[in-house]
Amino acid sequence: MPVALATLLVALAVGCPALVLYSYAGYPLVLRLLSALHASLARHRAAPGGGVGDAQLPCVAVVIAAYNEEQHIADRIRNLLQQDYPVDRLRVYVGSDGSRDRTAELLRAVRDPNVQAVEFVQNRGKASVLNDLVARTSEPLLVFSDANTRFAPDALRRLVARFADADVGCVAGELRLLSSGGDNQDGMYWRIEQMLKLHESRIGATLGANGAIYAIRRELWQPLAADTICDDFCVAMGVAARGHRSLYEPTAVAEEDVPASIGAEYGRRVRIGIGNFQALVRHPEYLLRTSFATRFAYLSHKVLRWLAPHLLLLGLAASAALALFGPSAGRPFWAGVAAAEAAALLLAGGLYLLSERLARSAARLPGVLAIPAFLFALNFAFLVASWRYATGSYSGSWRRTAR
Repeated sequence: MPVALATLLVALAVGCPALVLYSYAGYPLVLRLLSALHASLARHRAAPGGGVGDAQLPCVAVVIAAYNEEQHIADRIRNLLQQDYPVDRLRVYVGSDGSRDRTAELLRAVRDPNVQAVEFVQNRGKASVLNDLVARTSEPLLVFSDANTRFAPDALRRLVARFADADVGCVAGELRLLSSGGDNQDGMYWRIEQMLKLHESRIGATLGANGAIYAIRRELWQPLAADTICDDFCVAMGVAARGHRSLYEPTAVAEEDVPASIGAEYGRRVRIGIGNFQALVRHPEYLLRTSFATRFAYLSHKVLRWLAPHLLLLGLAASAALALFGPSAGRPFWAGVAAAEAAALLLAGGLYLLSERLARSAARLPGVLAIPAFLFALNFAFLVASWRYATGSYSGSWRRTAR
């Protein structure tokens, strides 16, 4: 084997797994250090949520696109109308996207003057519904949410309070995932993600938002491409790319129920994964026109995570090539590395299959074993998503799931 090729393979065999390890373990440590350093230098203090008087509160439009949400839509509207927010400054815009159940019927029954319900007969996708609903608004602040989400009573006040800073263009709230079967690994992973969001916000690097609870200034809204999948991520990152600050407000709380099974969320993860690759390819401005802190976090937290399964497989292939065709002195070492990597992947995949079998009988893996099973499911979904995006086979990706 030529020396140059062997050197390249060694770089891939070492570098690819190292990048994955950095994204999942190294980046959180570096981020915590940067956050602590920023706090000590800037004496960062979170803005007090809920402390704004009614006379200073702006008019707010809550925008929701719903598809086959008959189980949630009535409670969702009731939840919003019970917010601790002046009734004359709150308006709800909700659209049924060609729902095939009783969603549109239930919306037609709403008589509250602060709720504008729109029935779209044809199912066109969430992005198109959001575009049409936002076009009907005139309020200076837009709050986006989902039909199956519940806001804490003071959630709107706490979101709005952060817009007292004129530089702030987007505020993301905190979504808490609840499971009737107890905590699941998606919930555990989500709590880690929330911790990362908190520290990213402190260094000025908030990445996107969660569609369950976030707000932007209406003047910063840009219509979405009709086939956009991760609308929440693109809307919030678009705000950052236009030079405005995005913040994470953990006291603005929303809740959603999630299934206890790891595999029950697989379809949703694939859909979001397709949207991730779609955003990466379509929006180079997220890397070219955002702040240095945002670019650093975007690469470390998002891009490397999306590419993690590809990096792991590339590293395994490089190790196997070195074991078979590399310099003879190093072949036993690389054979051991390749065998260990392959065994780890097979073990994680086996644990995932076992977790799905146990879920059918209402049993669960112990936490220490459920974590690799969850990570396998997550990365396998990213791998499938990248293939579907590359081949263009993602028509109708915005479908109703268990969550």
